[in-house]
Amino acid sequence: MRLLEQVVFWVHGASAAAWFGAIFYRTLVVDGKAYRYFADVADYERFSTHLAHGMRYVVTAGMLTCALSGFVLTGLRWNPDNAVWLGLIGLKVAVQAAAAGLFAYVSYVHWPWRSLATSEEFAGYRREGTQLALGMVGLSGVGFLLGQACRLAYPVPVA
Repeated sequence: MRLLEQVVFWVHGASAAAWFGAIFYRTLVVDGKAYRYFADVADYERFSTHLAHGMRYVVTAGMLTCALSGFVLTGLRWNPDNAVWLGLIGLKVAVQAAAAGLFAYVSYVHWPWRSLATSEEFAGYRREGTQLALGMVGLSGVGFLLGQACRLAYPVPVA
């Protein structure tokens, strides 16, 4: 594998791993423990808002890095004769777009509604937020699997 490809590959993998790790850890570890820790739902919401403050930019940067490095890798390895690889790349692009759209929805629609919810509305928003976060975990996991499938569909000759 050429040096440029290796560097872009590692940037792509590291940014994807950071996105997956962050959303996985926040969803499956931090949120549940924090929710059980705080006796008052309002305290949990304040903590959760404090924890998430400023992270939108970090996650957006990570997702853009992943998408752009994936675009560069696709260009470096472009082969219109490999239909399986092209199909997998198309699926990977669709998954990336879905993940970005879901993240944008959570960040700019769901989160503001949830943060302004009354105590009666909170349980519904929390349940919906958990489902959306699990969707993001699932999409990022599928992205990893598709990346490995792309690698298998387009083996690199050993030089």
